[in-house]
Amino acid sequence: MTIVWWVLGALVVLAAVSLAVLVVLRKVVGRIVLPGGHRWTPVIESDADSVRLPITDDTVRPGEYGLWHDGPGHTTVGPVLEVDEAAGFVRRAVVRTTGAVSSRVRWSGHVYPDPAAMDVDWSEVSLPTPVGPAPAWVVRPGPDGAARPDRGAAQGADPAAARTWAVHVHGIRTTRVTALRTVPAALELGWTSIVPSFRGDGEAPWEGRASHLGTREWADVEVALDHAVANGAERLVIVGWSMGATITHELLARSAHRDRVAGIVLVAPALDWAVTVRSQARRAGLPGPVVGAALGAMATPVLCRLVGLRSPVDVRELSWLRAPRRLPPTLLIHSTGDTTVPFSASQEFADAHPGTVTLAVSEPAEHAWERNVDAVWFDRTITNWASGLAHTGTQE
Repeated sequence: MTIVWWVLGALVVLAAVSLAVLVVLRKVVGRIVLPGGHRWTPVIESDADSVRLPITDDTVRPGEYGLWHDGPGHTTVGPVLEVDEAAGFVRRAVVRTTGAVSSRVRWSGHVYPDPAAMDVDWSEVSLPTPVGPAPAWVVRPGPDGAARPDRGAAQGADPAAARTWAVHVHGIRTTRVTALRTVPAALELGWTSIVPSFRGDGEAPWEGRASHLGTREWADVEVALDHAVANGAERLVIVGWSMGATITHELLARSAHRDRVAGIVLVAPALDWAVTVRSQARRAGLPGPVVGAALGAMATPVLCRLVGLRSPVDVRELSWLRAPRRLPPTLLIHSTGDTTVPFSASQEFADAHPGTVTLAVSEPAEHAWERNVDAVWFDRTITNWASGLAHTGTQE
């Protein structure tokens, strides 16, 4: 009987340890694939021309940013008008606003809450994704949508422009609003844009809270490519923001339209999730072995469900540092100030493909805020790069 009790006790201890390990792994995986909570900034005072906010690292940054109201509405703020360090506030100019500014706001890089704020020719379409109908915006160049000729728009100069569609793909923990920031450059080039939603972003059909880092989401964006081709697109340029780069990676490998991809633009791209996750883990003080175990669980068919995923996600297979077999002309836009996605991966990838990949380094900016700090530089970088695109598809 003594041996039996020892065995039972050992099993209980093993079960308890296994449960504790599983809880830890779920928590770590959750920090990678689950949505984060909102961070609110109190509004000290606002009027039609300016907003006064507490001084934080974000509120004093140069450039334009978006304030989501606590309730309906959105405000875009521009230059810093005043900083009172003694009183602890910063006053910023209001560029445009909808709805009354609330007592607290969410600071973001979203300078456009929707295409209507851009004064462009746009419509919303419903895309038949594998998980159900998902909304997408289509923005077309034209009298209202195209850039002004005095800004050097390429519309009319390139006969391929009218046959080119840009597919703007947002990242993790956000929506298609994020990707609207690359639409102005596409308009200057005379391209039509489609900005799709995909599963898990809160607009497309629900498939659980967890992101699969592009391994499932790419199929929803593929339907956006279908729509573009069905409506006259002969050339496609995929524009991926953050995790949108991972979706782009999967499209280049799996899309039925990959031969039509004339180029890709990647902004603050997640080129290697293992590098990104381990960098974030170090900042959060998480032990390396725990992170390694979490990544291993994500890639294992049985364990992946226990940590909240519907199917395995092997981050090693999603790495751009293992280059796709056919890589089109590629523009990377990234900042060394990005504390979310390490700049080092962008530098490594660009160094490995000097004839195909162009790396444009922005002024210091936080993650995916490269256009916020300097919109003129950002748009010009894209239009200058695109002017050199070959009329063929892939190069490698």
